[in-house]
Amino acid sequence: MSISVLIEAELEAMKRIEEAKKRAEKIIEEAKKEAERIKDINVILGRVSKYVEEEEKKIKEEAKKLYNEYLKKTEKIKAIPLSKLEEIANKIVMEVLGLE
Repeated sequence: MSISVLIEAELEAMKRIEEAKKRAEKIIEEAKKEAERIKDINVILGRVSKYVEEEEKKIKEEAKKLYNEYLKKTEKIKAIPLSKLEEIANKIVMEVLGLE
């Protein structure tokens, strides 16, 4: 083998190594971008999850308050004597029919 053949082979090998390095750098860069994108999605999902939990807590508290309010109103209605409820119902019927 002559030296020129060896030099050409070495140059070709160096060229392939450089191409491989460039491809590897491109793959690494794309992987980093994808990792950042996934990280951003996870951050967003975490924030959304926390927001939903907070809102659920608020809604449950509000529902409990409303339940207690309606429970009190129900107790007040139950405390009204039946005769009084019949009287009120009759007044409403008369008013609706226009007989009053």
